[in-house]
Amino acid sequence: MSLLNSFYCGVSDLVLKRPAEILLVMALLFLAALIVIGNLSMESGASIYLNHDDPSMRWYTIYTDKFALEKDVVLYISAPKPLDHALITDLGILKKELLRIQGVEDVQTVYDAILLTNQGTIPATNDEIAEAFARLPKSDQKEIVPDSLHTLGTVVTKGDTQSLLDPIQAVIADAHLPPGVTIEISGSDAFDQQMMTEMTEQIFVLILGAFILMFIGLFVLFGSVRYRLLPLAFVMVGLAYLFGILGALRIPINIGAIGGFPILLGLGIDYAVQFQARLDDELKTSSLEDAIRTTICNTGSAVLYAMVATMLGFIVLFITPLPILTGFTFTAIIGILCAYGATLFGFPALAILIRYHPKEKSESGGLHFFEKYNKVLSGVAERIARAPVLVLVIVLMLAGIGMVIDDLIPIDTTEDSMVPSDMPAKVVMDKVTNLLGSQTPVELVLTGSDLTSLESLQWMDRYGAFISSVYPDEIIGYTSIATLVKEYNGGDLPSSLSQLDQVLSTIPESDKKKYLSDKTIGLMEFQTISLKAQQMSDIRKVVTDNVGWAQPPPGLSARTSGMFELNAITLDDIVKFKPLMTNLAFLMILLFLIFAYRHFVSIAPMVPIICVVGWNALVMYIFSIDYTFITASLGAITIGVSSEYTILMMERYLEERKTTPDLIEAITKSVQKIGASVTVSGLVTAFGFSALLLSSFPIISNFGVMTVIAVLFSLIGAILIMPAVLAILGRIEDHFG
Repeated sequence: MSLLNSFYCGVSDLVLKRPAEILLVMALLFLAALIVIGNLSMESGASIYLNHDDPSMRWYTIYTDKFALEKDVVLYISAPKPLDHALITDLGILKKELLRIQGVEDVQTVYDAILLTNQGTIPATNDEIAEAFARLPKSDQKEIVPDSLHTLGTVVTKGDTQSLLDPIQAVIADAHLPPGVTIEISGSDAFDQQMMTEMTEQIFVLILGAFILMFIGLFVLFGSVRYRLLPLAFVMVGLAYLFGILGALRIPINIGAIGGFPILLGLGIDYAVQFQARLDDELKTSSLEDAIRTTICNTGSAVLYAMVATMLGFIVLFITPLPILTGFTFTAIIGILCAYGATLFGFPALAILIRYHPKEKSESGGLHFFEKYNKVLSGVAERIARAPVLVLVIVLMLAGIGMVIDDLIPIDTTEDSMVPSDMPAKVVMDKVTNLLGSQTPVELVLTGSDLTSLESLQWMDRYGAFISSVYPDEIIGYTSIATLVKEYNGGDLPSSLSQLDQVLSTIPESDKKKYLSDKTIGLMEFQTISLKAQQMSDIRKVVTDNVGWAQPPPGLSARTSGMFELNAITLDDIVKFKPLMTNLAFLMILLFLIFAYRHFVSIAPMVPIICVVGWNALVMYIFSIDYTFITASLGAITIGVSSEYTILMMERYLEERKTTPDLIEAITKSVQKIGASVTVSGLVTAFGFSALLLSSFPIISNFGVMTVIAVLFSLIGAILIMPAVLAILGRIEDHFG
């Protein structure tokens, strides 16, 4: 007896001897999990893009510490007359109220711009206000009043900006403003706060949706057994264990982890259905004790192999530096282990205590349906097994087309692919983008011995003009300490060091600190239109590769940073790791099957898996579904998920082959005995996965579409393609055996 068989025999002995004690321990663990759930935390913002020790993330930290420590909350002010005296006066009052909030450092609106150009007073008439505003530089006018119906402002904060958003919003709500004037807030912190709120709501929506959909699936499809809804109980227990472990280990939940919840629920329900279907089947010919022993020993190991194969598909995601994928992987792996453990021990223990017995035929009209369904499947399997080559040629041809066009599918790592389009902060951000261009500029962190030297400023001027000329349609402007000096010197750089020192002395420190942390660290920004992720990646490469073209002074270097850098570099990582993840998942599962079974037929599941991966790509291309952070891992995830059904089918075939010498008969028997349970578990799993479609996050809902399709394709692969593969491999084995 193998070590694995000994383990499952030991489990069956333990369950048969101490069912009540097992359920008591599970209940205590359930309560312990509920206690530590309070330690769960959410993660968003830059931390979901790259690991903290990644070089780009370290530069991003330098950028935020030096130039983004004071955060800006954007005020998007809609007004019939942006330069109206009453509005400007009310904005002055609003500023005073906002400055009362501890942590608000400054408030800048059109009110402050008018004070600056009118010797610290507000003119008495609208015409005088317009004259004062016209004295501002044209670039400032555009930023403050971008059109005739809007004006923009900023609330400068320090510290925990997110904690200040509610007080800021409350002051704005209570402000007295002219009729028709509205103020909306946005900015990175408002965006992150609303994203966190949405993510918290999504957990509840997706989990509840998954349970409701799986309830419907079990009720409709699993009527051939007694206690058809029992699998839901063990999935719920497994989910509680997952939350308990995440809370105890203080693993934060990000948007990738949220996408993993319905996946693990779907897989958990699959495991429970397999156990219950096998026990129900064994009870028709055996006593309860013998049926439980057979179920644990046979189904326990079969589902274990399927689960390990699924986990291998998930584990390869750890090779990427993207926390959003590792968050998914942690959640999914821990979750399916919890679900498997809860079912392996809890289901047979409960079955003993309730003296589980199958339905009689007269009690269930659905039983007759599944008998007929199994006969139909076995008939189809027999026809396929007798003419397997034609089937495989057709399905592999379609898969090959999908794999060829996979590289043509676009990748989108921007916020548009991630968050709900109607999220208020996103709506305001889009409005500001439409007025001023992208709010994700190309940020260059500059380092040098003296960035205020004339040579450094001349380089910034040459370099900014050059990059703008390379991308005249994408880059709409650039700023740095050089452009600031030019603005205060009549539009030209000073011609001598003494003139430069004089100009620098006239520039307010509040303006200089936007571009200089000190003389050795500075910032240069290229303002752009709204760009796709691939455009960001292309521009980033040109910007970094051409720093030396403009002949910088000795010691001066530049490095892209900010959210633009994170968007661009994550796209590059996805392009790099996507095929690697898929190929590595193929290899790991193939090696696992060979090691676990040591049988020639063990390679059979790989053929349907290849088909499913290729078909998925074909569907994405036809329906114009872009790859995102999560769907970029779809190949590896699909390989993991689809391997389960093919392994279960192969397990049953090998079991039947021991007692059935005829190859075709062994194939038809295996399909007839497991086809219905695989179909039910697959469809119920698809029901669980389809909860992802309820998400308002595009990145999750698109992932849901593709995982549901992947499960359906996996069922086709297990029930229709596996008989063809087994027929060919079985004949080869018989010939050489």
